[in-house]
Formats: sequence, structure tokens, C-alpha cells
Amino acid sequence: MNLRKSVHTITSSTVGILYPKQCCLCQKELSIEEHYVCLPCSYDLPFIEHKSIEAKQAEKIFWGRIPIEGVYSLFNYQKGNQVQQLLHEIKYKRKLKMGQFYGQLLAEQISDSTIDLIIPLPLHPKKERKRGFNQSKIIAKGIADKLNLPINTKCVKRTAHTLSQTQMTKYDRWDNVRSIFELNQATTISNKHVLLVDDVLTTGATLESCAMSLLEGQNVKVSVATLAVRL
Repeated sequence: MNLRKSVHTITSSTVGILYPKQCCLCQKELSIEEHYVCLPCSYDLPFIEHKSIEAKQAEKIFWGRIPIEGVYSLFNYQKGNQVQQLLHEIKYKRKLKMGQFYGQLLAEQISDSTIDLIIPLPLHPKKERKRGFNQSKIIAKGIADKLNLPINTKCVKRTAHTLSQTQMTKYDRWDNVRSIFELNQATTISNKHVLLVDDVLTTGATLESCAMSLLEGQNVKVSVATLAVRL
């Protein structure tokens, strides 16, 4: 072990003793080797295996609606399960490094080497200022670091501040997000395969609306990546 790694390990151990880190799911104290979630909780998380039946179900969400090249998700999200708690920690408790960490794990599911560019789903500027960050950007950074791809946050913008969709029907969700995105600097994505990133895929209404704007660009292909998908 070199000096830099030794110092980092000693520092991490000391900080861990003074300020012990806890599993965000069960609050058990984490070991040095554990990141954000303890091993028992991590084993219980409903990971989606690459090319599994669940992965194929995720791809079917957009069938007959919009041409999407590929759909990649790390977890199977169900209301009340541990994934919901994990997403809540990232989105509402500002566990940004955790979002980036799971973004890196998500990147390992992405097998398409033709992707040129990563685009995080934009929030309305007013909402992003209020929250202080965009969780999709955090996840996108983790993916970008792992795949060594650039991120573009300027080529599409959100033009309307929409209502929360938690209690909406599938049609109401679509109606709520219809035409809320606008393609900007279209030439930056011309002839490119872009990866559109968000935290969770449920009905797909918001991602579909954004993808439709991106597909207005010349010869653009779109794939989707989310930390979780509700199947």
C-alpha cells in the first residue's frame, strides 16, 4: 500500500470512529469496506440483472410510443420497498455522493458502446434552485465517470414548472408533462446517440416527453438510464 492510500485509510478509520457512518436503510454502523448500504441490506436490494426478464420488461415500457434504443435500470422499484427509501435518501436528504456511487453501478449495466453523450433529465430552473441540485445530474456524473463520456446539460431545457405526479393517473401524467421540454443548441447532438438519465422510471411520461424533444435533432438516437424502474 502506498503512502497516499495509507493516509487515506487511517484518516477514514479515524473519522469512522469519531463520526460512524450508518447504513441508510437499517442504520447499522458501516464497516470501512461498506458504502452507504450495509452488505446484508445490499444483498436484499432488488437489482436487475443485465439481459434478464426484468430488463426486457423495462424496455417494453416505451414500445409503440417512441423509438428508444435501450433502457437500463439498476433496481426494480416497488412502492414501500427499500429502493424507495434509497431514492428518498438521495433526493430529499441530499445524499449526493450516494447517488453518484449508484450511478457508477448503473453504468456497468450499459452495454451499448455507441453512446456518445449523457443528458440528465432537466428540472425547471425554479425547482432546481429550490432543491439546490438535480438528482439526475448526480446520477449522470456517476455514469459519465465510469464510461468516460461527456455530459451535456444545455441541449434541452424544461420550459414549464409542473405539478407533482405522485397521485396522478397514467394519462394525467402524460398530460402534465406534454410539451414541457424544448430542444436547445440542436447541433450539439446532431448524429449522436444520447443517454437520457433520470432517477426512476414509472409510466415513462416525463422521459418520453424529453426524448421527443431530443429526437427533433438531426439523426439523433436516444437510450434511457434510471437508477430504478417500476415494473
